[in-house]
Amino acid sequence: MMKAWTDYPIEALGDEPYKKAPVRECEVISYDQDKYCKVIVNGINEEIKAGYLYRKEGRWDEVPCITKKQLAGLPKTIYED
Repeated sequence: MMKAWTDYPIEALGDEPYKKAPVRECEVISYDQDKYCKVIVNGINEEIKAGYLYRKEGRWDEVPCITKKQLAGLPKTIYED
């Protein structure tokens, strides 16, 4: 797992889609080797685009997102049919 931060809106936590959400700490648990990561945010399992995950606390326009190279060490996301 990897500690990260996200400002992605999470409806299960009361955020409205396409509106600014609070910055939250999360644990990145897997990466699909393309664009998406499975994360745990405040006890909620979510799938978030990697571009919304940051190594430092902040927003997408303030801090760099986690790179594909940094994500490469995570387990690959397994999708069940």
